[in-house]
Amino acid sequence: MTTKAIIKQAELNRLAAVAKRHGMTIEIETEQYKLRMYPSQQVSQDEEEPSSRGLLDIPYHEIPPEPVQPPLDHREAKAMGYLMAFGAEQPIDWYTLKNFGRHTKEKLQSRGYIAVSGETDRQGTPDQIWLTKAGQNAMRALDAHRSKYLVL
Repeated sequence: MTTKAIIKQAELNRLAAVAKRHGMTIEIETEQYKLRMYPSQQVSQDEEEPSSRGLLDIPYHEIPPEPVQPPLDHREAKAMGYLMAFGAEQPIDWYTLKNFGRHTKEKLQSRGYIAVSGETDRQGTPDQIWLTKAGQNAMRALDAHRSKYLVL
């Protein structure tokens, strides 16, 4: 039997297109080897789209920090994304959120991003939670920051 490829052809094609479009070198390092992709031709400044000019010119260390500090962990980010789909001040049942426990609830509530109902079940979990206006504004600012400062 043959072994499964570490990098699929579709991924290589996608990375080659990025290297060619932006005129940059891409390096992939695994345990067994290093792969470098060099662009075959440099893209001239007048061929490049005006909207993408300057996005990759900012060095990584000069990108300002994200507006939400400290950064959201993966459970907080998933819960906030789910609540953003419903909008601010729209109560939902707490059990519809996945990987949402007391610790995540306390962290988001201390930031002021969510509010909870006063009614609780037998375990002390609130019946409903909702996104506050402050949480909605923070997520919009975070989305705007991530779309402005791309990190590959």
